[in-house]
Amino acid sequence: MKRTICGVAAALALAGCGQNSETSGQPGASAEARALSVVSQVQTILGGVGSDTTVSAPRVIPGGFSSEAIAADPGAYRLMQVNALGLVEPGRIIQENGDEVTLALQSGPTAAYDGGILVATRGFGDDLITMDSAGVLEALRAGGGTVSRRMETLDAQDQVLTSSFSCTITSAGQETVNLGLREATLNRFDEKCRSQALIFDNIYWLDGSGQIVASRQYVSPTVAYLRSNRL
Repeated sequence: MKRTICGVAAALALAGCGQNSETSGQPGASAEARALSVVSQVQTILGGVGSDTTVSAPRVIPGGFSSEAIAADPGAYRLMQVNALGLVEPGRIIQENGDEVTLALQSGPTAAYDGGILVATRGFGDDLITMDSAGVLEALRAGGGTVSRRMETLDAQDQVLTSSFSCTITSAGQETVNLGLREATLNRFDEKCRSQALIFDNIYWLDGSGQIVASRQYVSPTVAYLRSNRL
């Protein structure tokens, strides 16, 4: 499993750095061509995962995840990663209402975002039922701040547990981030959330217009963090 994840990361790094038309010496290379290349590499590597790993076979959702579909509309897809579960795969937008976006991973789980802030997941087993997003994006765009957030999860008896967090958002300066298809210099912000029973740290990378381009956000003790990159 560790070798597989490293192999995917290597493929993404090569695709992100080596196939950018601004750096590869191939001015005719389009975003669609780069998308097709990186998706093909990821699918090739994941397709070779042996039966002794814990990665399940992808369940293709109608409208799905072919290389041609991703290449035709890369903006509708994200690169999703959950290290704790050994997942590195595309996610597709299946519902969009203004800033509210729901993504379906190729293997089936879904993740809902509000303005780029993770607010719920389904299908991972140990899911985030709901998480308040109020004030987070505003604090990010303001350069930092403190917000109160509320999280709902399920306990072992499927009872809803509600936890309240005090979260501090601070700027960590600019950082060059490999997004899979490209590298970008983005503004990094760290969010440190604390309750009496739980501590977690989210990371957000924003572009110059204040849009969240990539993030690593907490889901649950079993899933840990969900990473999402715009292609």
